[in-house]
Amino acid sequence: MDAMNNGGTRQIEMKTKWFFSVWLVSSIMMYGLSFVWHGVLLNDYMSIKYPMWMYFTLAAVVYLVIGFVLTYLYHYTYTHRIKYKGMLLGACLGFFIYLMAFVLGVSFNPNSLEHTVVDFLWQMFEQGVGGAAIGAVMRFLVDMDRFEKADA
Repeated sequence: MDAMNNGGTRQIEMKTKWFFSVWLVSSIMMYGLSFVWHGVLLNDYMSIKYPMWMYFTLAAVVYLVIGFVLTYLYHYTYTHRIKYKGMLLGACLGFFIYLMAFVLGVSFNPNSLEHTVVDFLWQMFEQGVGGAAIGAVMRFLVDMDRFEKADA
């Protein structure tokens, strides 16, 4: 009975470590893509009216929340057999995140139709990459776990 209980505890600890690992990887990837998009490609940071440290800190918090939600959805939705599940979930989440930002008027530049469409697509791509990172890291962790169990 004790061996089974320890096995169950080990499984919960591993799942928790996996959750935190994929959460951080996806958040960092999305934050990095956001920096490349807004900072390098569009040079949007020039139009920020408040201190840059505040923007980057708040953006980090936002991407940690987005990464958490995406990781939670990935782990706790019952769509295990869907190929590219993380990317699909991420793209859908990106659509709704930009929809909220659009409705609230949060943008770096004045909205034109072209700007809005490109931002929608970029947000879906960005979160899709975050979801794909979750799927890839989870696949890696599951394969490593199988490999370790086969050796034991």
